[in-house]
Amino acid sequence: MRMAFAVGLMTVACGAAWAARPAEMTEMAEQIVTQVAINSDAEFFDAWDLDRPGMEAVKAAVETEDYAAARVALREYFVQRREPVWRLNHWDMPAEAQGNAEDHSLFGKGEDVLAHKFAGGGFEVDFGEKIDWNYFPLKLPNGNPDTEYPIPHYISRFGHLTTLGRLYWFSHDEKYAREFVYEVTDHVQSNPAPEEYIRFTAVWSRLTACGPLSGSWLDAWNYFLPSESFTPDDVAIMLKGFIQKARYAVRCPDSVNRYMIQLAGVYTVGCYFPELKQAADFRRYGLEGMELAARDEFYPDGMSKELCPGYHGGSRGAINRIIDNARLMGYDAPPSLEDSVRRTYDVYPVLATPLRGLPDFGDSWGPGNITKIFAAVEDRWDDRIFKWFATSGAEGSPPAFTSARLPWAGFYSMRSGWDERDLYLCFDAGPLGIGHFHEDYGNFECYAFGERLISDMGVNSYTVDKWHNYCYSSLAHNVVIVDGLSQARAAFGKDHPWLVDEPRTDDWHSDEVFDLAWASLDGHWTPYEDWVGWSNKFGRDSAVKLASHRRDICFVKNSYWIISDRLVGEGEHSYEQLFHLRPGRAAQVLGEGMVASTDADRPNIALVQADAVSAEVIVGREEPPQGWAAIKHGEMGPAPCIVFTQVATGGAIFDTILLPLDVGEEAELTVERVTVTDGEGNDVAAADVCALRIETADGVDLYVNDLRQAEIGPANGQIKVTGELRTDARAVVLRMDAAGVVVAASAVGGSFVQVGGAQVWPAGQ
Repeated sequence: MRMAFAVGLMTVACGAAWAARPAEMTEMAEQIVTQVAINSDAEFFDAWDLDRPGMEAVKAAVETEDYAAARVALREYFVQRREPVWRLNHWDMPAEAQGNAEDHSLFGKGEDVLAHKFAGGGFEVDFGEKIDWNYFPLKLPNGNPDTEYPIPHYISRFGHLTTLGRLYWFSHDEKYAREFVYEVTDHVQSNPAPEEYIRFTAVWSRLTACGPLSGSWLDAWNYFLPSESFTPDDVAIMLKGFIQKARYAVRCPDSVNRYMIQLAGVYTVGCYFPELKQAADFRRYGLEGMELAARDEFYPDGMSKELCPGYHGGSRGAINRIIDNARLMGYDAPPSLEDSVRRTYDVYPVLATPLRGLPDFGDSWGPGNITKIFAAVEDRWDDRIFKWFATSGAEGSPPAFTSARLPWAGFYSMRSGWDERDLYLCFDAGPLGIGHFHEDYGNFECYAFGERLISDMGVNSYTVDKWHNYCYSSLAHNVVIVDGLSQARAAFGKDHPWLVDEPRTDDWHSDEVFDLAWASLDGHWTPYEDWVGWSNKFGRDSAVKLASHRRDICFVKNSYWIISDRLVGEGEHSYEQLFHLRPGRAAQVLGEGMVASTDADRPNIALVQADAVSAEVIVGREEPPQGWAAIKHGEMGPAPCIVFTQVATGGAIFDTILLPLDVGEEAELTVERVTVTDGEGNDVAAADVCALRIETADGVDLYVNDLRQAEIGPANGQIKVTGELRTDARAVVLRMDAAGVVVAASAVGGSFVQVGGAQVWPAGQ
């Protein structure tokens, strides 16, 4: 007999969660699950409602304690069962082989699985005969295992069983079934279920443990249930695994998207196995928990509180998984879940890049594909904007807005339109987020003419090493760093809360002439190599207060952006303003304070400083690392980083023009700083008011931005005079043609703009 139930508990340790599970869910969990582990045959069969029709033979065998016969009857019951249905069902297996396994496109991958050779995240492992389900060869600086090492998580989530299943249905070769049986039974029997959260394992990582419940195990169950190699003993072991994983997910909640995936897994087990005594409770727990999570895990503007565009989809997907699985298996999901998930899609049009992706902020793992996201729900709601994204503009209508913001998330999208060649910049000025964050306050991405021109450098791996630390640090983002150090917001959550309980206000202006948003950081800075994570409190011990940073970004429509950085710190410091380009791009310093990408037959971008500032282009520097991008999981590649540097005492000023250039277009732009006086004729420092004269091929623009004031909406009443322009506004953009005629003027946070004594804003006064 292969079914041997382990008795006893593993050593457990409690870990901190991001946020507490709601009290009502904790109470429900304690009522539903009083014990996770199944320690005997009697406990296993006691988990089933043996009075259900079709279970008579199982019940009769259990009553005589003939558990071997009970397992035979239980397997036969499931072989004969036809409801609920799954997305693939064992009775649909082809009656005859369709060919030899060698002829299948997955044959090579299958051979690796059979040999227990696994790869992922830049690592390769050959386990040989016995898989080590908790293989963690790397150590954190504190000596604990680095449990983010990806391979044991990959194998314990069992996505590779689909490869075995497809090969089995194609070839009918029992070697694939035997491998499936070995992996599932060894996984369950080698890792007794704990009663509490257990650290330093992959199998009982809360996310990894529940991962198979919503997909891979149900797929594999149906792929291999017809196999003679999947014996009654093996079936019982796998069913034991389903039950223990669901109970563990109830007893040991995670947080953010991981908690929502747990809920979906528990619910799915309750749907697919209504024969379980706990089935109805599993479904109730999953539904009620997801209803609460759908309200609690998203801000009122629709964005997940993780503030990571990629993982926003993970949380959204968990809600959809419950809704979809309920429909598939004949259950009703509450309408409130449909309403909640509908709201999560509203953030995508706001953030959408011209290439129908998302800004690659945090651990997004790439820009994604909004077309696919909306295509999956194209007929679910009657929404013309969703239809437009789903069909790549063939049907429906684009959003009525262009530029927009998410005030809780602190994301600001400045765009010229909805064509793939339009100009677009997304600015991140929000809170840290409660997971998958980077030290990137004030970061942005920029697109124009069909390309991503200024880019986030992505994420390399969750495994701690040099490249992990680099990608998470400010060094890999489009921000300003001080003395080569990274922001350290995560180390001081009290000063920089990861969550907020109110939206940003007076933070945004948008009209037909210009957009404007601002960010302000007064925090600590730490060496990039010390930003490890929880194990060292994100570099708290080495973090120091050096300088505050204020950043405003203005989009002068539809031509260019102005980035105004103001840094203040005691003593002398080196301030480096960073702009990252994609791998494969070329860039060149064209003069003091001017750098541009220089790729022939491609769109480019020029960066022009208002002052003479030292500039260089760094590509692939090893130490300290700079000029690198995450190519894929576990792989880095060189990518140009444009660096403007000032060594200054008391602080630094950068006013930088970002000028996108179409193929073959030259950078015909000059910028000069102009003097500003107040209403009494006293000089106003450039640190306080940014005043620029920007000359282009189309004419001359004047830009005045009063940086003494953070708020954009309210007026401060302070007069500013530069040349013939006089205003009390927080910010002004004045555009004149080559003849000096005003063609556009707008302002915010004031009552007037005058040129030569004549009022040009508000118009008609």
